[in-house]
Amino acid sequence: MESELTLASFRNELDEAVLERGWLYFSNGWVSRPREILPHYYECVVEEVNPHAVSFSRNPDGTFTDIFCTCGDRLHSACRHMAAVLFLLESHQGESIAPPGVD
Repeated sequence: MESELTLASFRNELDEAVLERGWLYFSNGWVSRPREILPHYYECVVEEVNPHAVSFSRNPDGTFTDIFCTCGDRLHSACRHMAAVLFLLESHQGESIAPPGVD
């Protein structure tokens, strides 16, 4: 990714094939709600054939930092699992990332 990744920019920043696959995972309901694993650091699981965890944090300005996926896709700067998580977060904009007691 050449610029900072936000919910407002990810559709323009990520590869079209990555977005298409991520949308498929999101629309099929394969992405878990975020859970806070460390203060201000979250994780979602994408239930594909082999589940993959996407972890991330966000700055107060909405920029994603430390975004990582366990799939290890080295062909793209962001993988399809990350795209699926971004679609989930986009669909819940304005809500708390991880409400208390919700995994």
